[in-house]
Amino acid sequence: MSGVQDSPLPPRPPRRRYSLLFLIVPVVLYVLTPFVANSIEPRIFGIPFILTYTVIVTILTWFFVWMAARGDHYYRGDKAEYVPADVAFGEDFPIEEASK
Repeated sequence: MSGVQDSPLPPRPPRRRYSLLFLIVPVVLYVLTPFVANSIEPRIFGIPFILTYTVIVTILTWFFVWMAARGDHYYRGDKAEYVPADVAFGEDFPIEEASK
């Protein structure tokens, strides 16, 4: 990723970034752990099921992060992201101009 870029704010709202919804899946899988894998039996390769489930979800987390990055047009294009916090207190000018 590149550093700070001097680019003006986009004239229109940014495109929706639906691929970032992939990042919700690992969170849901970890939250469901006590309900899905709350047992010692069955054992898989001698490891309790809850530990096996946690390891599998951890490996799947890498996959979902990769899918989110692959689908995100800002990440792929190395573009500057529109961040509404760059505008000071709802004013129509950037923070740099406010300090002058």
